[in-house]
Amino acid sequence: MGALGEFPISELVARTGVPAASIHHYRRLGLLPAPRRAAANRFLYNQRHAEAVERIRDLRERHRLPLRHIAQIMDAENTDHADVPNLADSGEQLRGVAIQEFALRGYTEVSVAEICAQAGVAKGTFYRYYRSKQDLFFRAVEAVVDNTAEEFAAAVDGQIGLSREELTRRLAETLLPGLPIMLEVAKRSVQGQVEHAAAAQRVFWRLAERLGEALSDDPRGHRLAGALIMDAIAHIFAEGLMGRFADRPAFDQSESAIALTAPD
Repeated sequence: MGALGEFPISELVARTGVPAASIHHYRRLGLLPAPRRAAANRFLYNQRHAEAVERIRDLRERHRLPLRHIAQIMDAENTDHADVPNLADSGEQLRGVAIQEFALRGYTEVSVAEICAQAGVAKGTFYRYYRSKQDLFFRAVEAVVDNTAEEFAAAVDGQIGLSREELTRRLAETLLPGLPIMLEVAKRSVQGQVEHAAAAQRVFWRLAERLGEALSDDPRGHRLAGALIMDAIAHIFAEGLMGRFADRPAFDQSESAIALTAPD
């Protein structure tokens, strides 16, 4: 039994809705205060931890900030947790709005003026941070890639022997929120936009590299990550077309190969 107001990690997960793997990841990064050790393998948390976890979730989900920026913000904050606009600089506010708008409406339909208006930033200030709308778009995609990689690292951290199927499922869950903006740069690449083609290639390799680091120190982890990205995207589209968690016929790769190559 813990002291008054203390509770185990299962209760912290229930209060915040954040998985235990993510909470442990935040602890290792120094984003959370150290819990009290009650026994060899038992740690107790309190309301201060719950507020910090919810704060991190808000900064990630609503403002689309990577963990390294969240660490800077939380380090600068006092215990009263001032509002984000006073903490995140204008460049981050612009990028957060851009991620949402580009993902929702596409690159062509979004203007610099609209992004500035929604971010509450003067249009002249925009060019202190970004050279152009295209520059902001590429930076927004890079931020989404970093967020996705960090979430995936938290989802698999400390868990040995996960099957490829389970790795695909976890990657699909972390990839889904940022997939629309990644697909937007891929779409413009397919349309023959030269600079977007180069950006799409950078995005894929950046994501594969970051995911590979989460999987293994072995360079072969990057190749596995590339394959997992394709599997996860296929998984997301399959669930979108057939319904989330819909029952689907199971068959192994050898059976699928036979089905695809067998003569009529």
